[in-house]
Amino acid sequence: MKKKIGTLVIFIFSTAALFISLKLFYNMGIFVDEFNTSPDVVNGGEFWLMMDWLRLGLLAVISLVSGIKLFRE
Repeated sequence: MKKKIGTLVIFIFSTAALFISLKLFYNMGIFVDEFNTSPDVVNGGEFWLMMDWLRLGLLAVISLVSGIKLFRE
């Protein structure tokens, strides 16, 4: 029972962090479009843009894995 609560907490927090990150990324896209700039400039370079994509990918993987683990138990 204690493991299931821990998995539930991880699932809720990772999903919330994913949605917040997706909303921020979407807002950055709107800003970039309106001010005719690029995501590289907003993020501070190509490296940080890739790190932003990596963060979104890792949060998606964590949410998916914790969701699968939660519903298989």
